[in-house]
Parts: sequence; C-alpha cells; structure tokens
Amino acid sequence: MCKSQWGICGYTEEYCGVGCKSGPCIQGKRGASHSIINKTNFQCAFNDLDSATRTERFNGLKQSGWHAKNADEAAVFLAHVYHETDGLKTLVEYCAPGCGPDYAESWCDIQGAPGQLYYGRGCFQLSYPCNYYAAGQSLGLDLLNNPDLVAQRQDVAFKTAVWFYLANKMDVPAQEGDFAATTRIINGNLECNGGSEAANQQTRVATYERIRSCFGLGPPTINPTC
Repeated sequence: MCKSQWGICGYTEEYCGVGCKSGPCIQGKRGASHSIINKTNFQCAFNDLDSATRTERFNGLKQSGWHAKNADEAAVFLAHVYHETDGLKTLVEYCAPGCGPDYAESWCDIQGAPGQLYYGRGCFQLSYPCNYYAAGQSLGLDLLNNPDLVAQRQDVAFKTAVWFYLANKMDVPAQEGDFAATTRIINGNLECNGGSEAANQQTRVATYERIRSCFGLGPPTINPTC
C-alpha cells in the first residue's frame, strides 16, 4: 500500500504514482489520463471567469498534482469546484468573516486556534477546525494555525479539495459518472431527498450537465439528482 501526496493510502497509481510519499511508489509513471483536464476544457468549464484569474486557478490545479482518471471524473470534480466557489470567482466563502463563529464546532479532539476562523475556503470550501487539522496533517501544512493559507495559495486551494475528495472516497462514484452519489458525500444532508437546500442541488446538477459537454460527454447516464 502507498501513501499519496495527500496523505491518503491506497494501491492504485493515484496513490503510488507522482507525489507518492511511502510504500511501493512508482514515481514518474504517468498515463494518458493525466492530460484529460487541459486549458481548453478548463476554460469551457469556467467560462465566465476572467482570463487572468482562470490561468492562475488552472496553474493551481496543475501544481496540486491531481489528475482525473477519465472524463466522467473530470466533469464531476470540476462541477463541484464550480458550485462551491461560484465558478472559481472566490476561494473564500462569501459570508466570511462574519459567519466564522458558525464553524467553531469541533467533533474531534482538536479545537480551533485562538483568533482563527474556520469558514469555507479553497475549492471545496474546507470548513471546521477538525477538517483544517486533518487536511493539514495529510498535506504537511499547519492549516489549523494558518487557515488563510487555503485561500492564499492556489495549489493548497486545490490540494484541500482533493484531500476531501479522496478521504471521502468520492473518486469511485465520480469515475462511474454517479454525480448524485458524490453530492450525497459533499452536502447530502442539506441538498438530497428534498433537503432545505434542494434548490442548490438543481444548480449543482445543471453545472455538471454543462461541464460534461466540455469533455465531449453527452447527458448523464446515471440520474444526477440525489
């Protein structure tokens, strides 16, 4: 078993390939799938973002070291990124910093650092002290004491999204084109089954259906609504 650059363990090239930290690493081995997300389809996905910011974000994705395994996964991942960041226009939750106290709750042994707020930041809007701590431990960064780093560094904005994505095993349904299953993981208690934010799910699904076309994919073959 290999430990990936995101601190998650597994057996496939995603864990044992580029960035592998320990185990039977196969450094430097790359497959054709690594070119799935390129400047052209990234521009298509984030079509209402100014070119300078889009280039900056795209470089952050490249620097993160993550690569989609197939077009379905690329569309799923970028659709969630688009939804969580208003099309990558922001890497900080719009309610910040006022909503910071809403994210002070801790369900683990870790408490927030004095003077720090843990509202949503990054491409998946990382929030709460436990998540900042866990992501930081996996990435080798002190995000508990420096949560702003998630929004200040483009690569970290994407790395924390990838950390959440892999730690919660979103990659498996994503590669199968099961968007609904990934939505259940990222925000299911609010958006799925007629939840209080069901309208947000409709927007999320519409974004996914649009971004699929950026990768030459047709309509979803699996119901994208949870």
